[in-house]
Amino acid sequence: MSNINEKWSKYILRLERETHEYTYGSWYDHYWNEVYDVFEGADQTSRGERIRIDELTENEIKFTFFDEEAQRGIEGVISLENPRACLRGRSEQGGRNEYAWSRSDHVVLMLEKKVGEA
Repeated sequence: MSNINEKWSKYILRLERETHEYTYGSWYDHYWNEVYDVFEGADQTSRGERIRIDELTENEIKFTFFDEEAQRGIEGVISLENPRACLRGRSEQGGRNEYAWSRSDHVVLMLEKKVGEA
């Protein structure tokens, strides 16, 4: 195992997604989080979301995120100094009375130390 992989093996990437939708008097709420391992060249998929680790450096993880709305990918960087990356934060609403609607979709990636790691 390379020194870079060994350093980052103590960490995980946690993807949190929260979706709320209101249409014609009914709510759809969905929340989940998935965990991805950190190692050079990782390409992991869960629940339709995919995280590809493009490069590991001493201080940063460069990644690309894919899902049904980001099929071309969203590139980002996460590090110990900035352990949180907002990949999508969208809210929209419209209509009125019985035709009111509202949608929100928030996706966040966080760097966390594995439980039990010193």
